[in-house]
Amino acid sequence: MIGNLLNKFKKQPELGALDAQNNQAPAGNAKNWYDERYDTIIVQRNIFLLLLVILLVLSIISIGVVAYVINTKRFDPFVIQIDDSTGIARIVNPLSSSVLSGNEALAQYFIKKYIIARETYNPVDFDTLAKKTVRLLSENSVYWGYIGYLRNNDINPSIQYGQKNTTYLLVKSWSKLSGEKYIVRFSINETSGARKSFSKIAVVDFVYTPMELSDDDRDVNPVGFQVTGYRVDDDSS
Repeated sequence: MIGNLLNKFKKQPELGALDAQNNQAPAGNAKNWYDERYDTIIVQRNIFLLLLVILLVLSIISIGVVAYVINTKRFDPFVIQIDDSTGIARIVNPLSSSVLSGNEALAQYFIKKYIIARETYNPVDFDTLAKKTVRLLSENSVYWGYIGYLRNNDINPSIQYGQKNTTYLLVKSWSKLSGEKYIVRFSINETSGARKSFSKIAVVDFVYTPMELSDDDRDVNPVGFQVTGYRVDDDSS
C-alpha cells in the first residue's frame, strides 16, 4: 500500500512535464508557420523588385531606341518618272537629274509661290506662313535682304495696311531667260479701300539643292527650291 502511494507521487511530476510539453508544442508550431510566411513574403518581394528593375531597364532601352530612330531618320525626296513610250515607271534622283531643272511648270509654280509670299499681304498669315515660305525658298542672303526690306516702315505692308486691307497677285506673263532664271510680270491688287493695282516686274534666279528639313518645312519646300537672286521693280510697260 505504501508502495502504491509512492508510485502515485512519482507519476504526478511526469504528468506535469508532459502537459508543459503539450502546451509548448502549439506555440512552436505557430512560430514555425510565421517564419515560413515571412520567408515566403521576402522571396516574393525580391522577385517583384527584380522584375521591376528588369522592366525599368527595358523601358530605358526602348526610350533610347526611339530617340535614336527619331534623330537619325531622314527624308530623301524622289520623283517617279514614267516613260511616254513604254509606260515603265522608274525612280530618279531629282537633285542630280534634269527632271526638276527642265520642268518649267514646276519652276513657275515655286516662283509664283515665292512671289505671292513676298509681295502680297494678308494680316492673317503675313508674320507666320508668308515669312516662313520666303525663308524656306530663299538662300540666306536673299532672305536677309527681304528682312531688311521689311524694316522700312514706308513700304512694309503690315505697317501700311494693318488689319484694314489685303492684296493678291495676278501674273501677266512669263519670260524664261535661262534654265534657272525667269522674268515675271505681275500686278499686286488691293481688295478694299481704293482698290489700287500696282504693276511689277521681277527677275528671279533659282536652283534646286539638297536640304535637311523638318516634316513641316518639307510641306512648304519638298524639292529644295532656292531663290538665289531676286529683283523687283515697278513695271511701266
